[in-house]
Amino acid sequence: MAMEPQYTLRDTHNRNITALGYSPVRRELMVGFEDGFIRTWEADTGKPVAQYWEHSGWVTDFAYWTATKYMLSSANDGIILVWSIGGGVADTIVIGMPVYCMALNPRRQQLICGVNGGLQIFALDSEKSCGHVINNKLVYWAKEHTDIVRCIVCHESRAYSAGYDQKLIIYDTSYTGEKRMSPVIITPTAHDAGIICLLLVKDNENNMWVVTSSFDKSVRIWSMDGKLVHRLDGFSSTVTGICYVPRNKVVWAAGGTSYATLYDSRSGENISDFIPMFDDQDQNEEKYSLQILKCFHEFNQVVASTSRRHLMTWKYNPQGCVTTLKGNSPLESLTYTSKVPLLIFSGNTEGTITKWERMQSNHFMYSKEFFLLTDTKHAKKTFKKKIKAKLSRHFDKKDSIFEDTTFKLSARLRTPRPSYAPSPALVSSDIKQHEHPNLTTLRMLFVEELDLLIAACEDGNIYIWGFDTAAVTVLQNMEPPDSDKRLINKYAVLLSNSSELLRETTINDNDSVSNRVAGFICKNIFEEHDSCVTSLAVIGHDQGYNSTFLLSGGWDRRIALWDLESGDLVDTLKNAHLSPRDDRMELACDGIITDLAYSPDREEFAYSSSDHMVYIRKFSKRGEEMVLLNTLQGHFMEVTCVVWNHVKLKWITGSEDNTIRIWSGSGLNECEQTLSAAGAVTALCIDVINGAIVAGVQNNIRVFEPDLYTLVQSNIGHTDSVRAIVHIVDRNQYASASSDKTVRIWNSWRVAPKRKKLSKMKGASGLNMLEMERTDNRNRSIQPTDVTEELESEDEEDNEDVE
Repeated sequence: MAMEPQYTLRDTHNRNITALGYSPVRRELMVGFEDGFIRTWEADTGKPVAQYWEHSGWVTDFAYWTATKYMLSSANDGIILVWSIGGGVADTIVIGMPVYCMALNPRRQQLICGVNGGLQIFALDSEKSCGHVINNKLVYWAKEHTDIVRCIVCHESRAYSAGYDQKLIIYDTSYTGEKRMSPVIITPTAHDAGIICLLLVKDNENNMWVVTSSFDKSVRIWSMDGKLVHRLDGFSSTVTGICYVPRNKVVWAAGGTSYATLYDSRSGENISDFIPMFDDQDQNEEKYSLQILKCFHEFNQVVASTSRRHLMTWKYNPQGCVTTLKGNSPLESLTYTSKVPLLIFSGNTEGTITKWERMQSNHFMYSKEFFLLTDTKHAKKTFKKKIKAKLSRHFDKKDSIFEDTTFKLSARLRTPRPSYAPSPALVSSDIKQHEHPNLTTLRMLFVEELDLLIAACEDGNIYIWGFDTAAVTVLQNMEPPDSDKRLINKYAVLLSNSSELLRETTINDNDSVSNRVAGFICKNIFEEHDSCVTSLAVIGHDQGYNSTFLLSGGWDRRIALWDLESGDLVDTLKNAHLSPRDDRMELACDGIITDLAYSPDREEFAYSSSDHMVYIRKFSKRGEEMVLLNTLQGHFMEVTCVVWNHVKLKWITGSEDNTIRIWSGSGLNECEQTLSAAGAVTALCIDVINGAIVAGVQNNIRVFEPDLYTLVQSNIGHTDSVRAIVHIVDRNQYASASSDKTVRIWNSWRVAPKRKKLSKMKGASGLNMLEMERTDNRNRSIQPTDVTEELESEDEEDNEDVE
């Protein structure tokens, strides 16, 4: 949900742009220049329409008269022109002095003009009883201002004005039978210099603010009663333009740079780093700066003029990125926890796990905390001692396995790996060639039951992170010296047994400190795999087991089963039909394992491989009982992803052959649908609510609805390969991690509500039946239009909020 660049008009005119306007009825942009020229372009395409030279001076402002569908233009030549629907001049109103801004007051049927020294008010006359649509006879002149009035805004029964005299004045425009307009609030020094821009900001909760900008290089946000709420500084030059985008509640400000600074309207915080709209702009754009900013709500479009007389436009995209979280290196993995506060975890190529937490002040900004895998040496040593102690109960202490020079950390307590020489046929594919000392976090999962973060790493280890329970215990037992509890216990004899204070103390004794306030530490390390660990799956108590288990697979072509609660290796997959001394006894496939998923509905797990196959096995706590049930064959290149669609009860696979395959839920597991992804599939996710397929296709995200598998949403914004996608159900959002070093948040796809069927006409007569048939035919003929309008309406409702 973002404003995205639409088009740029470079050859506008040979003089500077001084005013921007929009005609909703003609869907045209109107641009005024300092020599009096007015040119129009199609708002959708940027195609030039017409040009006019009716003013003889600087064009200062445009206003749209909704009741008559007229456009008004003002200039410092003292004339207001009325433009008809056809595009020509319908009327000319001579004011007699330069007009610097205009605003229509529909309640009192008046036009308010900002002039030098105050506000002039004229009556609107749509019937032309005076010969013009605007009566040029002055109704009232408000002279509270002492310099040029540069901006006016009317809203309900009030008018807001500001000018070069630094004043911000609020007028009462409610009709009292008098011609005058009374000032309610006068702020004599709203800014340290002349005020250039003024606008009203209104959110969905009917909260309103007044935003002003000035020559003093600042933007200020005011309450509706004229009290200062926020002051935004740090601009390098005069803030020449501000606008408000209601779709995502963001204020844009142009202050001497080629990009606009973005602020949250409620908190006043700078959120430009989380909405990188100007990161990808052409380097040539740095040669000029933005000047005038206008947001045309009817078309969801922002238009800006530049110092080089260019015209730049942005269009609202409901499928655009809501927030961008920037990292320091390419990202490979992503997961989140739904408990409050909701946390997002991302893993990069440098062994750093980043915890992201959304700030309370707005929906755009996230705080971040780093956890380094290089800081797990202490945990690794502790875990090594733990394994030694366990192994000592199974082997002779004098065995050479405990010598430090030959010791290899292993957690195989049930079935030690046999020692044998690799067969000559497998020397070329020896897994030692896949050993990686790097710490790239290839896959992550968060186990809600245990509050554990599991990170599979390129060095062959699986790191288990959790909250520091010792710190939580200290916080739970901590009590201030003068706490209410101590005072109540001390003077309990003075209180009755039914006292509310005693009852509250008892309740508070049962309260506990959330473990989320504690730090995050590495609690364990699983070191069974000999190479990169690429895939993880968790099987918990909700599947009927007495513990929480973890399945892992990777480049060593082996699958391991772990008990997360005890921290032990349970077993590894074994081919029971092979001899224990056979090299292939623990190999799960011919190629490396790229992904793994578990199906709770069928109590089986599937893993994809670089050998173009997907293998399905029965889940068991014994490696010998993980028998092969079936294989999914159809892809002709490496299968990169496999997921279980819990809504449709089907396996979904993605491959580098640019296809996504849906496999039937029957025992045969036949491919029932092949989707063209238009690129290599790098990540897959299933929408938890409706079962839609969310696919990362190179640097794009494509969403396919679960019934007919049609493409219903495309999210474009990443500049490199998408590596992981998760569905954040509580916020109706998708989060994606990419090699472009960013995590991006998108609005999730929602199923449009079905159109209500028209009630059937009553009556059994032939006439009634004929009328019913005609009605049904008419309904069928208008159905596509109705559905389109309904979908558009639903899209607007769904995107009212940023979340």
